[in-house]
Amino acid sequence: MTSTDIDYYRAFDGTDGCGITEREILGRGRTLQRFDDDVVARTEARVLQSGILEQFERWAAEDSSSEGMGGRPAMISIRALLVALLLLAHEGAPLHIRRAAHVLQHRLSTKSCELLDLPESPVSFATHVPTTKRWYTNTIRAFHRMKKLMDPYPQELYTAKTYTEIQEILRNHDAERAEKYKARLDEYTRLFIRMSFMQQPRAIRRATKQMDVSFDQTYIGTPTTKGYSRKNLASKVRAEQTADLGQMSPGPVDAFAGWHVKSGKAERVDNQKGEVDQTAPGRGEWADYDWGWVANLAVRVDAEQPGSKRFPSLVVAASLSIPNMEVAEEAALLLEAAASLDLPPGIADADKQYWANAKPFRLLKPALQTGFTPSTDYRSDRVGVKGGQHGGLFVEGDVYCPNTPKPLLEATKDFLAKKIDAETYRARLEERKAYRLHVKQKAKTPDGKVMLRCPSLGPSPTVTCPLREMMLSAAKKARPEVEPETLEDEFLDTICKQHSAAFDLTEMQAPQQAFDYGSEEWETFHDHARNTVESGNEQLKASGDEDIETAGRRRVRGIAAAQILVTLLIVDHNLRKIAAFLSDKEIERARTTPRVYILRRRDRVWANRYTKTTGNGDLVIPRGSRTSSSRTAPPDQQDQLALTPMRT
Repeated sequence: MTSTDIDYYRAFDGTDGCGITEREILGRGRTLQRFDDDVVARTEARVLQSGILEQFERWAAEDSSSEGMGGRPAMISIRALLVALLLLAHEGAPLHIRRAAHVLQHRLSTKSCELLDLPESPVSFATHVPTTKRWYTNTIRAFHRMKKLMDPYPQELYTAKTYTEIQEILRNHDAERAEKYKARLDEYTRLFIRMSFMQQPRAIRRATKQMDVSFDQTYIGTPTTKGYSRKNLASKVRAEQTADLGQMSPGPVDAFAGWHVKSGKAERVDNQKGEVDQTAPGRGEWADYDWGWVANLAVRVDAEQPGSKRFPSLVVAASLSIPNMEVAEEAALLLEAAASLDLPPGIADADKQYWANAKPFRLLKPALQTGFTPSTDYRSDRVGVKGGQHGGLFVEGDVYCPNTPKPLLEATKDFLAKKIDAETYRARLEERKAYRLHVKQKAKTPDGKVMLRCPSLGPSPTVTCPLREMMLSAAKKARPEVEPETLEDEFLDTICKQHSAAFDLTEMQAPQQAFDYGSEEWETFHDHARNTVESGNEQLKASGDEDIETAGRRRVRGIAAAQILVTLLIVDHNLRKIAAFLSDKEIERARTTPRVYILRRRDRVWANRYTKTTGNGDLVIPRGSRTSSSRTAPPDQQDQLALTPMRT
């Protein structure tokens, strides 16, 4: 044996204190520190609490086409796999299947392995390679068994495709099956997020009387970055048919992703089901595109006391989708999921991409059926009078008297055009409220019509109208008055002739809102809601914790695999937010709790010549003498110390 061999084995054994040990080689340089048994048990309990394992069993039975004897039982169950992935998420590690196999093979104690029904793993270096391969193979098989139950876009994802192959995949896509399996995938996410939401104490979950949310989209990267556009797919297929096979470059891998407009002048679109997305990076176009998916996220906000921090701002609903496709429908599904968290639906806030863009049947009507009320800003082309019914005018989410003064109707237009200042704008909005039609009878069903009446009628009229034969002298307080010259009988509509009329408020271009648009109350809540959801997006995408945007932290391909892993990252995000919120509460409680003074041991036990006290704290000097003990004692104890009888 040469000196070089001796040095090698010495380094391998670690006998000189600085070599690579066999345990490090078994872990391929990664830590083999085991998870505590209580952490594993708690994580496994949360997987069970979600109820997803029962759903997996139902879906597997539904998909089973035969009643055969079955094969050998799986070495690694889906339950064990989910526990391993949640442990990695809690550690802040990438959710790689190889890392999950590493956790199951090396980082669980015998007790934890028994809990998860895992086989015993040999630790000998002689069997290291085949054993590690077997654990990885069985782990990734467990992942694919789980993904198969929920994958709406099944395709081969190991190799790059030609554009001809991409076109063939799209032609053979089963839209009906995709809808069914997409619902399963969203149910998986809903159950896990519900589980994380229920980890809060009851008082915090019910800090508000209703579930108020703010929702948005954010970009999620794919492991493969080469994309295509359906706009020019046919031309690329024709070019491939005439090209030399040796000159063809590898094409995309994933057929079910899209181009997300990150910034620039390009417009984000919202295609309905059945439409073809034409989004594609153009030459010389000033825009930044990313190939991938988008995460649809709804975060809990506080509409009663905006910014009060009465509960953690958790993600209460989530899903993944293809960019530019069915944005409004994904938002409606988010609201349905948020409404299942045992709180009545409240206010749903969003930016102009949603309420201000989507047609009523795509988002507004489903939201009203679920029980949510919109809160949003309006596009500049949808302010002012935009249509009406029965003579009533649709203005920024409300219905107004047809004889409302024009400066009041165009207050928002004038403010955006900088013709009036903010103070004048708010004053006009306040004055305009008097001309708003009154609700006589609310709809009996969420999608029904609302009975409205003239503001000069009813027990609490807000304007005076000559048509209603109401004299100014009969009014208990001064009210705005409709000018008689603006009233012409031949042009009067239903709202001016009858006591009430039925209005379908979903027909308004600018949907009705929870707060008066433009008011301080609306602005306060809208700013709070937008800041909360944007902050949540940034926290989820920040490096170091979940980092859901970076595809390198979840290398398994396909949108189904991405949503499975992103869901677990969102769960860990929620759990951390809850723990941080409770920690802040404890810190605040400790800071505000009155301080308890404790007598030092030297003053309790020993006779101290310096402080002139005995073992039980009695003074040995007359009252009035200045001692360190009397000076440092609390004010309510100083007199008591001073009056304590002397001991000899």
